[in-house]
Amino acid sequence: MEHGHGVFARLQHLVVHGLVAALVAGLGVLTGQPARAANPLDELIEPVEGKSACFTRVYDAAHLRGHPKQKTTAMTVWMKFQPLGGGTPGLALGVSLAIAQRGDPAPLFSQGGCEWNEKANRDTSNNRLIKAFPREAGAVCLQSARPDVFESTSAEEGGSLILDRGKDRDTLMVYLDDSLTMVKRANRRKQLDIKFGADDRVFLLRRSGLKDCAAVEEAVTEPEPGVRRR
Repeated sequence: MEHGHGVFARLQHLVVHGLVAALVAGLGVLTGQPARAANPLDELIEPVEGKSACFTRVYDAAHLRGHPKQKTTAMTVWMKFQPLGGGTPGLALGVSLAIAQRGDPAPLFSQGGCEWNEKANRDTSNNRLIKAFPREAGAVCLQSARPDVFESTSAEEGGSLILDRGKDRDTLMVYLDDSLTMVKRANRRKQLDIKFGADDRVFLLRRSGLKDCAAVEEAVTEPEPGVRRR
């Protein structure tokens, strides 16, 4: 078990041991130095502490009838820049994902953080990380096996996804791998292995008001009753 701030604590460990470059799916450190190159994700959310953004997509009945193999009925992505913590300078981009699927009223949640990298879609063996993503550069997001809402969190990784800017600053592309470890709000200790078929890998979301991400924020940040906030 690992104490601290979940995926952020793991990133601190990687920074200390110089392994961030090898694990490009980890959280990115935005040191705030002038040399940091801008990237397309900056147009969606300004890399400033406390800045947040919300992107959503709800599929109507007509779309779902036309795509019978698509299980996803709605998706929400909440992003926020926050300090890395633990004495490590810089910011980390946290990303939280909510997915609703056919026949299940309870959404699934995933939490992690992102790093933009020119070779983000290559693993340490130079294999393509997420096959649905057509380019090399992107923001790879390492997800935790469950949200960081407990006194101790699992060090197990929950999978990866890639975020990219859409055609304009108000659209977000989400590329999923073949599976993610996710949780439901009613029992965030229980880890669920969610598989994604070919019709549930690529999504275009549009910017929405932060109130539309309130449920996602609550699900990944609110401790259970009786557990103190860190």
